[in-house]
Amino acid sequence: MTVLVVEDDFASRQYLLLLLRKLNYMPIAAETGEEALELMKESYADILLLDIALGPGISGLELGALLKEQERFSSVPMVAVTAFTKDKLATFDEAGFSDYMAKPYTIVQLKQLLEKHLN
Repeated sequence: MTVLVVEDDFASRQYLLLLLRKLNYMPIAAETGEEALELMKESYADILLLDIALGPGISGLELGALLKEQERFSSVPMVAVTAFTKDKLATFDEAGFSDYMAKPYTIVQLKQLLEKHLN
């Protein structure tokens, strides 16, 4: 299974990629929303793990909406991986996100989230 990771923080991105590899997933990563859009022109992912605050440029919410507009991603699970509090969950739902994972998270939480959406 392929997992798209969009995370602007280098250490957070590397941590998530490491955990995904340990869980035997094939991660592909982007640092910005714009980079992710370019990457997804030629790639496919079974699940999208998107940070919400991506610095300058498009946010994770905007990226999620743009990807969900594409037919091939319309039914792909999309998870907000963020330090934002759960009270923002309604915003994530409105943007088409399937779930939310709060930072910091553990490998066990990540595994449960992936199993929930991919099995």
